[in-house]
Amino acid sequence: MTIRDETTRSILVSSSKTQKACQSSMKIVDSNVQIVDTNVETDREARSSGLLADRVMLLLRKDIEDGRLKPGSRINELEISQRLGISRGPIREAIRRLSSSGLVTYEPNVGSRVVSPDIDAVAQLYDVREALEALAARLAAQHMTEVERARLAETLDAHEAQMTEANATSYPRGPADWDFHLLIIKGSRNEVVWRICGDEFRDIISLLRGQHGSSRGRGRKALQEHRWIAEAVIAGNGDLAALLMAQHIRASRENLLNSMRAARKPG
Repeated sequence: MTIRDETTRSILVSSSKTQKACQSSMKIVDSNVQIVDTNVETDREARSSGLLADRVMLLLRKDIEDGRLKPGSRINELEISQRLGISRGPIREAIRRLSSSGLVTYEPNVGSRVVSPDIDAVAQLYDVREALEALAARLAAQHMTEVERARLAETLDAHEAQMTEANATSYPRGPADWDFHLLIIKGSRNEVVWRICGDEFRDIISLLRGQHGSSRGRGRKALQEHRWIAEAVIAGNGDLAALLMAQHIRASRENLLNSMRAARKPG
């Protein structure tokens, strides 16, 4: 073999080794890409599952608040899964969240049910709400900005317009009533009051109002009570705002308890 032939063979061998090394490197890169793609896909699946849980939770909450899911009724995961065409994982997560907010109870070997508060428990809840929201009104009169005070009046004007347009005697369903109360609670600048009244109580009170409604004419009275509270807050009169809020919550409490008692009468 000539020197030239030996040199050519050496080059071919070297080229072959380089090619194999490149192929091996490409496999490693491909493997890494697959791992990254798998992680991205896992993240996407997690986000997708979380979004589904959010949607299911909102759907179930509305069904509960509107009375389509009655107090004490069982929440059937399989039926919901078939109706919505999704797996049961997001449904279980949605139910877990509703349980945390007090709208659903869970019993081993029984499953999940819509909460069915008794009258004594509701009375106690409203006693606490009266004390805390009266405090919130007092503090809001001290701390609310001019913009926030103006928004109180605008919110009540919007509520009255809704009632007039619908020719309704009851307060608008859904979050409308809470629009006003949350403005007061937020304006108090008290994080503890916000956490309890603005977060923990919100869902259960919305549920109770949705299930039991209000007596005839109560909506117009509630609107007027809201206006009196707003006037006191806007004027910076904390003592009067607290007094009016306490009276308002007390009136709402009695209206709700009377409705619950009437619903439980036989016949």
